[in-house]
Amino acid sequence: MYFVQNQNKKKPLKVLLTAMLAVCYIFSFAQQNQSLAYKKALKEFRKVAYNLNLIAHSASQPDKKCDNYKGGPINTTDAQFFFGDGQLSDYFPTNADKIRNQYLAFYFSQKTAMCPTLFSLLNYYEATIEKYLTANNLPKELKLLPVVCSAFNPYSDNGLGGYGFWHLNYPQAIKYGLTVNRFIDERADFEKSTRAAALYLKDLYSIYKDWELTLTAYSCGVSTVNKLLNRHAANSYKEIYAYLPAATKDLVQAFVAMNYIYNYDNYGAIDLNPIIDIDTVAIERKLQFEAANRVIGTTTKEIKFLNPTLTSETFPEKFTAYLPKGKGLIFNELRDSIYFYQDSVMNNPITTEPEFTIPKDGEPYIYTVRSGDVLGLIADRNNVRVSQIQDWNGLNGTRINIGQKLTIYGKNTTVKKKEPKEDKGAIKDNTNESNKKQETKPSKSKNQNPAPKTGDYSTYTVKSGDNLWIIAKKYSGVSAQNIMNFNGINANLNVGQVIKIPKY
Repeated sequence: MYFVQNQNKKKPLKVLLTAMLAVCYIFSFAQQNQSLAYKKALKEFRKVAYNLNLIAHSASQPDKKCDNYKGGPINTTDAQFFFGDGQLSDYFPTNADKIRNQYLAFYFSQKTAMCPTLFSLLNYYEATIEKYLTANNLPKELKLLPVVCSAFNPYSDNGLGGYGFWHLNYPQAIKYGLTVNRFIDERADFEKSTRAAALYLKDLYSIYKDWELTLTAYSCGVSTVNKLLNRHAANSYKEIYAYLPAATKDLVQAFVAMNYIYNYDNYGAIDLNPIIDIDTVAIERKLQFEAANRVIGTTTKEIKFLNPTLTSETFPEKFTAYLPKGKGLIFNELRDSIYFYQDSVMNNPITTEPEFTIPKDGEPYIYTVRSGDVLGLIADRNNVRVSQIQDWNGLNGTRINIGQKLTIYGKNTTVKKKEPKEDKGAIKDNTNESNKKQETKPSKSKNQNPAPKTGDYSTYTVKSGDNLWIIAKKYSGVSAQNIMNFNGINANLNVGQVIKIPKY
């Protein structure tokens, strides 16, 4: 739109009306711009922690802004744009008129600010996408679908149940082999979700034989599209467009507009080359991130980046987890300590009397491993050492399983020697009775530590990764419970805290 200077100064009203109309047009476009359903993903993608972290691991960094745009105005009727073997406008006829496609104006306004980073991410993911598109005989231009849906945000959602890179709904995710439960959502796994999305698109096109309806069903669901086609006796996307859910009805327009933008210029996009060194560990039972963080020095940010499919800050049981390089070995070495920290420090369970009786005089008994048990806890509970339990049961390491039977021997107790019984018929010799009369003190079992004398202790300063079980192992004859009782504390410790270690 342009304005011609009014040479007739006697018509100020006409000039005023023209200006008012111009303001109304701009305001109207602004309102339309605000209502674009797929605007949010593009506007926010540079704030996504996952994208920022991925780019930070790359030696090559995209420019934040493209200053050498070489293209001119984009016209949706240009014949140079293709989709598969034909022209884009032939497969998407309702988008041939640029006035109707408001996404074209929006994407074009963002071309120099957003596209350098956005299309650099596309370059990174492109090989994976094209592998599955080619395997399913799909047009390669569909690689722009996750650009529109999520702008490569693994945690993106469309407000109608679509989630992840490709905005797959729960039923489709499950149907095409993805795991989605309260701990894991594989729609945030790029490789797995791309394979599932390609299979879904292939099946949808086999139903409709029309790409506008295929993409509409992809975003809104097959049942929604079929219901509207039947209700309105319609055969095309254009006929049902007005009745589609507002949150996803514009996927066709947004996809076509992104094709025009992408094919017009490279906007300074680069080939990202992130180098991410990882270790793989097997998580046998549920584990909170914080327990690992405190014992082996990882961070929640690192774990979430390497494991984007996790929906909370907890590893589920029987999960293959990724940790920063070098942390896997430490994790396996300190596995018992990590779980002890989680179970006894973080969760601070209320201690109860064990369900079994510790045998006397070194007699063996069989203990059945329960959920939450580790060798350190079992050893503390029985006042024996971990190495002893390992020797008694032929264990090479510290790994134990729920239901496993362990043979445990109680420590030998010191039995008080009994005095011979007095003969009732004997005559007492009262002369030296006062000298003979002595009070006997009860002997104490070696399993019970006597109260230490005042001042009879050493001190220890808590370091990162410490817990009471680890500290107690450093001192002979001292258990975690002894330390808690002597200091009047629970199992929660702080780095730098000074605690007293009793001497028995």
